[in-house]
Amino acid sequence: MSTVSTISELDVLTPFEIWEVMLDNSTVKFDKPLLLTPFRLEDDPDDPDENEYFAVRCPELAISSFGANIEELESAIRSDIRFAWRHFVQTDDSRLTSEARAIKKNYLAIAEAVDG
Repeated sequence: MSTVSTISELDVLTPFEIWEVMLDNSTVKFDKPLLLTPFRLEDDPDDPDENEYFAVRCPELAISSFGANIEELESAIRSDIRFAWRHFVQTDDSRLTSEARAIKKNYLAIAEAVDG
C-alpha cells in the first residue's frame, strides 16, 4: 500500500465537523460543530464487489450514512440531517412517535433553522 493511500485512509477515519446544512429556503445551523467519526464497513450488501465503504451512525439524530469516500459520506450525512429536520423537527409533536419526538428534541437542543 502506498503512503498516499495510507494518509488518505487515515484522513477519512478522523472526525470531521458539520456546522450547517442547507434546506430549501433555510439553513440548519448547529450551535457548535456536529463532530462525526467515520468507521470502515465490513461489507456492503448492496455492492457485491470488494469495494470498501465508510459509515457514520448517530441514531439519536437519525443519521445512518455510508459512502465510498469522504465526499460521498458527507453528502449522505447531510441528506440524513435534511430528512430528519423535515420529517421530525418540522412536524407537530402530536404526529410523531416517541422515538421521533426524542430525535426532534435532540436536534432542537443543538441546532436551529435560519431563514435565507
